[in-house]
Amino acid sequence: MYILTDELREYLKKPFGKVYKELPPINGKVVCVGDITTKTLLSKGIIPNLSIFDLKTKRNIKVDIEHKFKKTFEVENPPGCISDEAIEKIKYLANINDRDIALLVKGEEDLLVIPVIKYFPENTIVLYGQPDEGIVFLKITQELKNQIDKILKMMERR
Repeated sequence: MYILTDELREYLKKPFGKVYKELPPINGKVVCVGDITTKTLLSKGIIPNLSIFDLKTKRNIKVDIEHKFKKTFEVENPPGCISDEAIEKIKYLANINDRDIALLVKGEEDLLVIPVIKYFPENTIVLYGQPDEGIVFLKITQELKNQIDKILKMMERR
């Protein structure tokens, strides 16, 4: 399990990509992380390959996602952590060529953007919420994967 340090907590508040108030055009393989991001995409008729959420926003406000996903997986992932279980499931999901898959997180999904960037192929579009600002849009590149490897090395490992 990877555990977030106080030093990294500040660093990770900065988005990995560009923040949008309105979604830009999206085409290609898409992964979204977060409840509001998932709801926003689904409401616009965009079905991601993978949607990762915990049915809460801002830590404790309940979110209903009405969509019936083709397949739903569940993982435990404590707040401020990236569990080995979550990493293994994301690795698996990165290698299947399907869409309309959900990963329901018991705990917190915020940091799961990190293993998504590490394990999904280059050019995958990743969307996640930037609280009170909008949706972060990024395309996975080798440079971003290298940045993620450095972040993982800075996390506490247990």
